[in-house]
Amino acid sequence: MQTLRPRRPGTVHISAPSFPVGARPSVYRKIAYTFIGLTVVVILGVLWLTSVRADVTVKLRHDSVHLDGVVEVARTPQSGQIPGRVVKGTYTKTREFSVLGQAGQPANPVVTNTPTPVVTTPAPVPAPVDDSNIVARGTVRIINTYSKKQVLVKTTRLLTPDNKLYRIDATVTVPPGGEVTVAAYADKPGSAYVLTAPTKFTIPGLFVDLQKFIYAQSDAAFTGVAKNAPAPAPAPTPAPAPTGTTKPKNGQAVTQDDIDRAEKSLTDEVLNDAMKDLASQVDNSSNMDVVYVVNVVSKSNNATVGQVTDSFLSSIKLDVTAVYYSKDDMSALVRSKLKDRVPDGREFLPFTGGAVTYALESADPKAEVATIRVTADADYRLSPTSPLLQKSVIAGKSVDEAKSLLSSIDGVESVNITVHPSWISGLPALKDRINLDIQ
Repeated sequence: MQTLRPRRPGTVHISAPSFPVGARPSVYRKIAYTFIGLTVVVILGVLWLTSVRADVTVKLRHDSVHLDGVVEVARTPQSGQIPGRVVKGTYTKTREFSVLGQAGQPANPVVTNTPTPVVTTPAPVPAPVDDSNIVARGTVRIINTYSKKQVLVKTTRLLTPDNKLYRIDATVTVPPGGEVTVAAYADKPGSAYVLTAPTKFTIPGLFVDLQKFIYAQSDAAFTGVAKNAPAPAPAPTPAPAPTGTTKPKNGQAVTQDDIDRAEKSLTDEVLNDAMKDLASQVDNSSNMDVVYVVNVVSKSNNATVGQVTDSFLSSIKLDVTAVYYSKDDMSALVRSKLKDRVPDGREFLPFTGGAVTYALESADPKAEVATIRVTADADYRLSPTSPLLQKSVIAGKSVDEAKSLLSSIDGVESVNITVHPSWISGLPALKDRINLDIQ
């Protein structure tokens, strides 16, 4: 057995040469698979984050706000008033209406004939000797433009525009649409009653509205004659030239519907005339809104329910006050008053002015100041900019949790949430992937 010699101090042991050993293929495969797996996970994560989205629809409740107040309109507006005009007028109209009766048809058509004027040569006026023994005499034409005949008895009064009274000297029957010439004399003696020019007379004994249709007209001067002088013979009255079919004397009973129909028709006509007249007094009235107040001063008919006739006269008198005001100024003021009533954190919804009513409460045409009562309704809702309605509130939450959070907000009516793809039960954590629609 060979004895190994001890190493000398400071010597290095040299072993057999060694070479690197190659790694086994399975190690590389594991590394590759791990990298691929991580890559797939990252890609899937990115795809999930970019593909998941949610559609959230929040329907807000609409609450209403009500306005009931007054607005002052003035021609020269002060603080709190809006510019406008206050105008007033009184309007009267009389018209003839056919009787429809129970059948609803006129008994007979109303035919108006054109009277033929009679021209008489003027006679000279003698100078009176004794006023107390002088009576003014002459002739007049009784003209009837009404649709029915009119009987005037002897001594029927005739009144001049300056309130001088005369009387006719015979009983006459004036046909519809015609005229009759009759002698007339002054009710009192004196040369002051001598008429030197043609004069129109009213007949005060007739129904007031009928006086516009039946009246007297003198075409020659009245002469002053002695009291006991015979009355001059009137000139013959020519027969009227008919312009239509003469109306029979029969008729039918007037009903309340006839009266009501006539008054409504006449009121509409008067109001239409009043609106045009009042609008003509206001500059730029077509660009302004208007409120009317109508007061019936009087109305009358010369026929009563049950009276048999084929036509009657109806008359009405109205006081009409119109208040004109600026549309834009009124609308802006109403909007402002409504918005003042909307609670904080709520949004005033677009207001068109359709739910507004105006009523004239008082008007002073002299000062041109009026008070209009305004009632209006509008809607408001929770403001979409509310911090409670932001995407960050529901991002990353489950569908049920997000719906519960939104539904608990005061002012929210309903909530609908749809997540894509549908198998995912939560909302994306990224706010950009959430589509929030507030209605």
